[in-house]
Formats: sequence, structure tokens, C-alpha cells
Amino acid sequence: MPFQGFEGPAGSGKTHRLMEAVEQRLQNHPLLPHQKILSLTFMHGSRRRLDAEFKARPILNGKAVAMTIDSFAVQVWNRWRTLAASLGAQIGDFNQTCDACGNLLEHDAVAKWVARSYPVVMVDEAQELALPRLRMISALSGHSAVFVAADEFQCLDEGVDTAPFMAWFGAGEITQLNQIHRTNQAGLLAAGVRLRGLSSPQEGAGLLIRHEFPNLAPFKIGAAIFNSQGSKAVLYPPAGGQWAQALTQRLAQGLHSPKYNIPPIFLSSEPRVDDEIELSMVALGHLEGSTHTELLARIDLLANSPRWMTNVRASIFGSARRMGKMTWTDNELRDLMGRITSNYRAYSGERLRGVPLMPIHQAKNRQFDHVIIIWPPGVPGTAEFKARLLYNGITRARRSCKVFVRTAGLLVEPPFRFAHAQNMAQG
Repeated sequence: MPFQGFEGPAGSGKTHRLMEAVEQRLQNHPLLPHQKILSLTFMHGSRRRLDAEFKARPILNGKAVAMTIDSFAVQVWNRWRTLAASLGAQIGDFNQTCDACGNLLEHDAVAKWVARSYPVVMVDEAQELALPRLRMISALSGHSAVFVAADEFQCLDEGVDTAPFMAWFGAGEITQLNQIHRTNQAGLLAAGVRLRGLSSPQEGAGLLIRHEFPNLAPFKIGAAIFNSQGSKAVLYPPAGGQWAQALTQRLAQGLHSPKYNIPPIFLSSEPRVDDEIELSMVALGHLEGSTHTELLARIDLLANSPRWMTNVRASIFGSARRMGKMTWTDNELRDLMGRITSNYRAYSGERLRGVPLMPIHQAKNRQFDHVIIIWPPGVPGTAEFKARLLYNGITRARRSCKVFVRTAGLLVEPPFRFAHAQNMAQG
């Protein structure tokens, strides 16, 4: 069956239109009592945002399950592991796990099994669909009603070849969205258009791009944060973590000078789920073939373990009592942690205190009244990739965005100046 898609720049309402299309589908084809909408995402923050969107819509409230595409792949593989073994479809890293799931879903019995529970599937930010993940969605589209939103320019994974996805996406019933709803600030709108065209962004209403002397920069950044009224966040690209941490320490002390009197500002970083899992796995040591009692004993000895680790412990204990699972492998424990962190982040209600500080990658699908971007030397990638990073940062803002570059030379390099623009200026 043909899938329905929405394509447009950041802030054009792709997610909103996606939700409306799913609502219309449910009005025409109501779900049965045992059925749900399956909403697949790539990041845990995106899943939480979609959960909130579903709850805010009476037609969809209580009728959707949002999970990361990787968690879904593991669930399918676990249910069909005997067939997977006969196909040689083994799980491993994310790509291998998704490819194994795609292999399974290409069998009608598996895809129909999913469709009986999830007759509607929606995927936001689908431009991130690498081939193994695309294989899964393509297989599902033959059995479930699939709704997809994407913008190729917002793909921030240089390792993903978007051509296969765009070829598949072009075969759907696609609605183009061109009007920006997130902001009406002329400077923000113009910068978005210019960056998408690989042209130099220029200051304007709502947008400031500056270099400040090293001793003055913390005061200017602190003032930008302190004086912003409404929701706000500090974002940084790859290679910006060290500067971000230095600023965190400096701002927490407060900044005082004859001209500035800025009280302490607390920047709060949300640990990446993958990092938390990896640190926990390292702390637990080699586990291959460990009994559940040995594993529980190691968990009890962990110092400063994440709060969700108590849920992991309870699940291991419960699996032994209810299903007789007495041994665990590294991969099984890693998968368990992935599922539990997914649910924990979605439903624990924990929220960071202070001003959010996060990589631009992690800010995708988020929006704030005010955004402060710190841009250091050494950001990796091509000129286009850097343009995509800056674009994704600037387009998080509804009212204002202030970009601070650490060295003056950055202002004449991509993504602030492009070679063709320099050639035109010289001509």
C-alpha cells in the first residue's frame, strides 16, 4: 500500500501534519481494542516529545506506543528468534540488529504479525534511515499504513547515504510543506534559507553572530543567557564539549565586573543514553555466561549507578523467577538496558534543573524561545555538514538565536562563509 509522507524545512509543521494525517486515518479506520499506533524514533528525546504530542490530542491519547527503532528491532527479533536463526539473521550493533529485523519483516508472517497489533506506523525525522532501518520501514509499508516525515538537509549523520531513502521516499504520496510556523523573526528565517543554499548566514532580526575576545566571551554569553526571558538552551557542535564544560564551571560561579553583574547560571547536561549504558557495561566487567545471581551481585556493588539500574536489577530477578532465565550474555544485558532506559526516560518524569546544555545532535526535535550556540575551532565534516549543524541549531529558536564563535577566523570559514561567496565578493 502507498505510504503518506511530509517533507519540509525545520519548523514547517511536519510533525503536526503527521499527527493530523494519523488522526484522519483513525477516524476512517478506528483501531480495534488490542491495537495501537506504532511511533518509531531515533532518539529518546524525540520519543518523549511524541509521547507528549499524543497525550495532547484526544483522538490519539492512549492509542500510541512510541519507541526507538532499535528497541523495536530487538523486540521483533526476540519474538521470532527461531526464524531468525534459520535465516542467519543475528543481532549485534544497531545496524546489524535492524538489518536482521528487516530480514524478518520481509517475511509476510512476521510483517502481518506486527500489523495485527500496529496497523498504523509513523516515523518522524526519517531522513536518518540508513539502509538497515529503511529495510524495516519498507517491509512494514506493505502491511501497515505508514506515515513518514523527513527533511534530507536535517540529516546529521555523515555516515548515512540519504540517496536510497530519498529514492524510496519519492515513491510515496508526498506533501511538500514550505511555510515556517516556528518563528516569524526575519533574521532566523533568512539564515535558514541561506544555510540550506550553502550561503553565508547574516545577522538580522532575532539572529546575532559574534566573536568576542576570550576574557569578554564568558560575560557576553552569560548575559545572553541571563537576559533571555522564556525557555532557553545552550547548544554546541562536535568538538565543542570542552568549551561547554569550561563555560559551565565559569558561569556557575557568577560573573562580576564593573560592567556586568551576572548571578550564578547553572547549565545542565543530559547524559546520552548510549554513554550511560556503555559506562555501566564497563563497570560490570565481562559478563558472558554469568548467572543471574552473579550479575545481581555485581550490580549491587556498583558505585553511583544510574537510577534506572534498579529497574534492570528487578527485570533480571523477575526473569529468573517467571521464565527461569539463569544466565546472561553481554548483548542480552545491553539490550535489556536499552529497553529499560527507553521506558525510564519516557515515563520517570525526571527533568533537568537549570539551563539545558546539549550537543546540536541531541537538540533535534526540540524548540526553545532563545538559543545560544557556541562554535569552537575543529568542528569536523564538510562545508555542507557544518551548514547542516548550524542550521539545526539556529532553527531550534522561536524568538532569538545568538551564535558565539571562539576565534575570529571562524567567521570567514564554513558555515559562516562559503568559498563560492568569497569568490563572488572578490569578483
